Formats: sequence, C-alpha cells, structure tokens
Amino acid sequence: MFVLSAREFRANHGVALNRANNGEDVLITSRYGTFKITPVTEEDRLAPRMEARIKGWLSQVEDIKQGKAEVLTEDEFWNEL
Repeated sequence: MFVLSAREFRANHGVALNRANNGEDVLITSRYGTFKITPVTEEDRLAPRMEARIKGWLSQVEDIKQGKAEVLTEDEFWNEL
C-alpha cells in the first residue's frame, strides 16, 4: 500500500498513478478525508454506453406499444445487438 498526502500527490502524481495502474493500493490523505486511487476498467468505460443502449431499447418497446414502430423479428433484434 502506498500512502501519501494530497501535497505529495500534487508533486508526485505520476508515481502514484503508475503504482495504482500496476495494481497497488494508493491512498491519498487530506483534511477532507482519505481517498483511494483506482484505475478505470474497460467495464467501467462500457457501463454508460450499455445504459444508453438499454434506454434506447426501452424507448423502442414503448414506441411499439403505442403503434409508432413495427415489431422486430428475432433476427432483426439480434442483428441490432
């Protein structure tokens, strides 16, 4: 575990970020509390896009219910995924 103050982090952020990226726990202490630096994973990056796609699909379902869109065949549905 690598622990440093906020002031040390400002001066050595590259070192801290590299250590976190290599899997080490990096903690930053300050008067506001203690914070853990964690790299963003590919899954984290994909989550907002997946949420947007699901919302889009729900909107399509609502359009179908209201007669504003045609029902997709199974093949058409899977091709959209």
